[in-house]
Amino acid sequence: MSISLPVLALFGRVITLGVERIIVKKMGTNADSFCSTFLFFFLGALFLLPFVPMEGPTTWVFVPKALASGLFYSVAFVCYVRSLSLEEASLVSPLYNFNIFFLAIMAFVWVGEPLSVYKCLGLVLLVYGASHLNRPDHMRSTFFCSMRALFHNRGCQFMIAASLLIAVGRVIDKSNIQNAPPVTYCFFLYLIIAAYVCIYVLLQGHLRGIFHLFRERPWTAMASGAINAYSYLFLLLAITEIDVSVAEPISMLGMVVTLFLSKWFLGENIRRRWFGVLLMVCGASVMFI
Repeated sequence: MSISLPVLALFGRVITLGVERIIVKKMGTNADSFCSTFLFFFLGALFLLPFVPMEGPTTWVFVPKALASGLFYSVAFVCYVRSLSLEEASLVSPLYNFNIFFLAIMAFVWVGEPLSVYKCLGLVLLVYGASHLNRPDHMRSTFFCSMRALFHNRGCQFMIAASLLIAVGRVIDKSNIQNAPPVTYCFFLYLIIAAYVCIYVLLQGHLRGIFHLFRERPWTAMASGAINAYSYLFLLLAITEIDVSVAEPISMLGMVVTLFLSKWFLGENIRRRWFGVLLMVCGASVMFI
């Protein structure tokens, strides 16, 4: 039995998303988050350029919505980079997947995707699993104490904000992706995000910071752009046939990859976070059903 392209793309999304967070943490630590985000997307667009069809899109109707989603993404990924620069990747990376909570509600209201019993159960497991990521040391800590500790953490706050804004962008993408080939759409969206961030950097007078960061960490910047571009392209290919509120939960399996890599390459203590991550993965599996 052959495996369809969207399923293969979703598998590629899982792997690249897991690796991406380690690279972004290395690039964003002790660096300006806006400069890092600009390189993240501008270099990503350059890596996509060779695959953009030469004849160009037959219609430009997707551009207004891409401008809207790009605005949400530009703010979201500044928060994303900032979060990873502040905290351990094994702590904040799973919270990226809180966009599933926001996404399921938005997709139900705006796109008409069903909010089934399985998806509701999956969301409960997602939230409960998240409560174990930053659980206080004392054994009697309750669910509410754990969630309070999570939401009071500055890095976690940035990642949850990023997940909310990304969910909005995903819903716009779903309604827009049929208007242009995925590669074309992804390329122009990345240019739009880079343009928004560049405008802010120019207004702040920090343009030199972009060149300084690239000179200081050229290979890390190039790697982040490449893996960001292809990770998102995999997602766009997947949601051409798979519900966006299903594709995102499966994508969250990338946090298992992140967990291993954060231990091997960053030396993080992941032992206390495995249970929470496994619960979140179970939630994703239930939502897939």
